[in-house]
Amino acid sequence: MVVTLFLITLSMVALIAYLLFCKGRFFSRQSAVIDAPIDMISEDLSDLTHWQSWLPWLIYEPNAHIDYEYLHSGIHSVSPSCLVWQGKLIKDGYMSLEPARSSAHYFHTLLEAPAFYPTDVHFNVDLTKQKGRTLITIQITGKLPLLQRWKQRLFAIRAEKDVELSLLNLWAYLNKYNTTSDHEYNAPSFEWLNTTTLDNVDAVTRPFVVNHQPMSQKMDQGFHDLLTTLGPNNPPAGPCFALYKKADVIHHYFSGKLGIPIQNLEPCAITPERVVLRGNYLHLRYVGCYQNLSLAWHVLYSFMRLHQIQPNRRHFGVEIFEVGPMQTHTTKDYVTSVYLPVK
Repeated sequence: MVVTLFLITLSMVALIAYLLFCKGRFFSRQSAVIDAPIDMISEDLSDLTHWQSWLPWLIYEPNAHIDYEYLHSGIHSVSPSCLVWQGKLIKDGYMSLEPARSSAHYFHTLLEAPAFYPTDVHFNVDLTKQKGRTLITIQITGKLPLLQRWKQRLFAIRAEKDVELSLLNLWAYLNKYNTTSDHEYNAPSFEWLNTTTLDNVDAVTRPFVVNHQPMSQKMDQGFHDLLTTLGPNNPPAGPCFALYKKADVIHHYFSGKLGIPIQNLEPCAITPERVVLRGNYLHLRYVGCYQNLSLAWHVLYSFMRLHQIQPNRRHFGVEIFEVGPMQTHTTKDYVTSVYLPVK
């Protein structure tokens, strides 16, 4: 009897603590400036048929059926106020654009995307005039159901990456209004290449740990040190790569190995090792600068989840830098293959 009462009390305390501390709300906001007039951007965004070009949730199923509905009267009566999609992977979803004043540079939508968020979320685009330029702010706000509140950090990261990808895509879409000829806005490109295996490789490697510093800074230094140690008589025999043993996005902690394939033509201070990459991998080819490389992992994890495939956490995640600073000086043309180990 005492044990039963204790367990009931403990359960009540745990439930109260869960309700108090797990609010389940998530929020993300990001901004960027574009060299384009606010009136032209506002007029473009007032037509919901243009949103299909840059919304991030539609990239996972390019052949999904898209339709438009007219739900409101008044200022948006000429243009559709609801974008509807139907797909095998991205399921049935919609984005409803709320009516606003004709002079307002603010677009508020209600987004239902059950393949990505368990409840409706608010997706907002706000425009602010900055002389001849325009500040674009995109925001996602949502709240999780009671039993999923413990996933708040996970959905907060998902919202952050969706906002980041939306902003980059919108930036590139609005490039047609760009008034500065020497500045071009580019969206990252993702090519889904399904499941593959990886060959073993002979390479020199060094461990890396990223905690507080930027990832790119740590990798640049690591690869520079490896190349310096190899010397000019041991040129790379293939593209550089990174193996991720642990990737904790929430706490910005990453660990693993950096590697350079070589033929070991001349002895050096580093002994090559055989890097064995076992199992199957989902393969995504990303084209874009390293600054947005985390989006490739976000997209690849989303592909994996939509295809109902389970990750294999016993194997390394892999990045292979096929085209980088040594091949081109244009960061938008960098090509990186990202491999996610799966069961």
